[in-house]
Amino acid sequence: MSRQPAQLKTKFLQIAKPVLSIFIIITFFIIGLCPLLAAVGSEDRLRQKLPSPLVSVKPVPPAKAVSPGDIFELTLELTIAPGYHINSQKPEDELLVPTSVELKKNPAMELKEVFFPEAKERKFKFSDKPLSVYEGQVKIKLKIELAEDVCGSSLELEGQVRYQACDEEACLRPASVLFKSTIKIAS
Repeated sequence: MSRQPAQLKTKFLQIAKPVLSIFIIITFFIIGLCPLLAAVGSEDRLRQKLPSPLVSVKPVPPAKAVSPGDIFELTLELTIAPGYHINSQKPEDELLVPTSVELKKNPAMELKEVFFPEAKERKFKFSDKPLSVYEGQVKIKLKIELAEDVCGSSLELEGQVRYQACDEEACLRPASVLFKSTIKIAS
């Protein structure tokens, strides 16, 4: 009979050790997960504070129809949210992402040149030297050549503006805004 308490103790330890191990693992997992969940919550709160959109793009096509073989101008009107700026096409710091424009490949046209507006030189907390930036509303002009053999009454043009937005203290990850425009073709 004296063996029964010893056997019970052994049996109890056989069951208790795995349960205790699982409990310890779960506890460490939860403790480790809490800071991660807090960080995700902080990022969500940061995103909620950002204006939407940070940058919008309005393409302005030529008012008149374009003849095949002609070069035309497409203006991109960028609106940057108050309290933010985007880097110019030459931001003065190699770690910053410059603003750029890309057109979707289309055999009916060729991008010849991009004209960026004059940028503002501003000093920010996160940089030792003044940076070249755009704020508010800016216009980027694209010179595009229409192919000689283009057919139809209109042409759909697609592209994107790539930028890095910043506030007074820090910069966000680079982002892109897609745009579309319809170009009227003269017959």
